[in-house]
Amino acid sequence: MNASDNSRSKFTIAIADANGAVTNDLSALIVQTGLPLVPPNTAAKDFCNFILFYQDGRLSLQSTDEGAAGAVCVDFDNESLQYRQRRPVKPEALLKAAGVKHGQSSHVLDATAGFGLDAFLFASAGASVTLIERSVILHAMLSDGLERGAVSADEKVRAAVTRMQLLHGDSAVMLAQHQSTPVDIVYLDPMFPERKKSAKVKKNMALLQQLLHSEAQAEHLLANAIGVASKRVVVKRPRHAPFLEARKPSFSQEGKSSRFDVYLCAAKSQLA
Repeated sequence: MNASDNSRSKFTIAIADANGAVTNDLSALIVQTGLPLVPPNTAAKDFCNFILFYQDGRLSLQSTDEGAAGAVCVDFDNESLQYRQRRPVKPEALLKAAGVKHGQSSHVLDATAGFGLDAFLFASAGASVTLIERSVILHAMLSDGLERGAVSADEKVRAAVTRMQLLHGDSAVMLAQHQSTPVDIVYLDPMFPERKKSAKVKKNMALLQQLLHSEAQAEHLLANAIGVASKRVVVKRPRHAPFLEARKPSFSQEGKSSRFDVYLCAAKSQLA
């Protein structure tokens, strides 16, 4: 594909070199992702819609649109995430829905890893977490975040990251292949439907939606998840969205803007 001033011929995403020299890290990233490098003396906005680049030692993603939100990265040392990590007395709604209690051993399969925030909260509670991410870009960002988390100055961050295993692939396919080795809990956070009204969205979610909005949701994701989980499947949905794959859950737990639909595996026969 040749990039030109015509937006139709832009690359969706490209790798940007912020320092004027292609480093070993950038070369490895180009090989890993298969993405093109923004040519020298070319404005990124004329070449692509998103740039992937290293900023302050972190692999970051940013839209090239004028006035776009700042760059995002996977950062398990983030202060707000650490605050959420340290609330065993008032556990996250996510942990309640999943039945994960601090200090109790469990295996969670996060089949839609995204930026890994929910997986990190599971791991912080003591769960072993397998993350599956199909996007090569998000997989690269997660890999970078996990590598930095493993050498964090915070012992709790390091401990959580050691309980996180990242895989790259299509969740529906990998779940189908995983049915011979069940896990306790499967967690799904599929892309939210596009909002009909304008609303403020956290910049990491906004970028994720922009980047992946054209990708079709994998079919039979919930059905395959139910076949894998030995205890329950938890699906995060917008508060007023329909049930995923039109399957009614065993129960739902609602928040202000989202809800968790819980499918208890003891009720599998009712979900067929």
